[in-house]
Amino acid sequence: MEKKERIRNKALELGFSKIGFTTPEKIKGDFLLNWLSRGAEAGMAYMRRNIHLRLNPKEIFPPVKTIISLAVNYYPGEVNYRRAKISRYALGRDYHRVMKKMMRRLFGFIRKEFPGVEGRFFVDSAPVLEREIARKAGLGWIGKNTMLITRQYGSWVFLGEIFISLELPPDEPFRENYCGTCNRCIEACPTGALKPYFLDARLCLSYITVEHKGEIPEIYRERNMGWIFGCDICQEVCPWNRKAVKTGLKDFLPRVPPSLDALPSKEEFEGEFKGTPIKRAGYEKIKRLLTLIK
Repeated sequence: MEKKERIRNKALELGFSKIGFTTPEKIKGDFLLNWLSRGAEAGMAYMRRNIHLRLNPKEIFPPVKTIISLAVNYYPGEVNYRRAKISRYALGRDYHRVMKKMMRRLFGFIRKEFPGVEGRFFVDSAPVLEREIARKAGLGWIGKNTMLITRQYGSWVFLGEIFISLELPPDEPFRENYCGTCNRCIEACPTGALKPYFLDARLCLSYITVEHKGEIPEIYRERNMGWIFGCDICQEVCPWNRKAVKTGLKDFLPRVPPSLDALPSKEEFEGEFKGTPIKRAGYEKIKRLLTLIK
């Protein structure tokens, strides 16, 4: 069996939804440089560091000859939101831990099948332009909401990469863009954070509720739409997500309620949300946001 197919079959067996192969060639960075020049990264200062690594994957791991791009469908099914809303991606276990475990097993398989292969794998743990790499590997296209959109799973996917020293023929890049004239994500964004293929994090509810440090911006106070961790609006209105397929991985099924009517005690919060992404915001921030939601 062809080397790629052996790896592909194993990836699907382990629970990955999509897999593609691409080369580590230098990436044209106009979109990144334009985004940074406009200050749209907000407080994510790390995006200005190591730009040369983001644009040249070989500098991240010099022996790399092939990048394997992996996607996992995390859609948890329909959720019933009430007052304070938590993004779907945060309802299950922390995807960093889950995907790293899956990728470690896949990389172990690769090393066993092809002795001498070196590699590294990443899930938000290196300066990697994961959406562009996924597009190059044929997984989908980057939509107007700046998310990677796949034909089978819409944008409800987590992404990860394995850099390996084994040279494999690349898959065909995804060259089509099926957003067409649709602007539903742009029109639905309550803060105006989205322009076609451009996200201003300073206005984004997801950034404000997850990454932002310090005083809560006034625009959140005015237009939060009930979101206290993340925001799914631009995904909810996307036509490609209408026929979303529920994930087959138990780790991504809801472990916590999608809405908080009231904040539990700090001890209850620490216990209930242990091992989930919402712990990243912390008790005090969630407490502040709960007082501001509409």
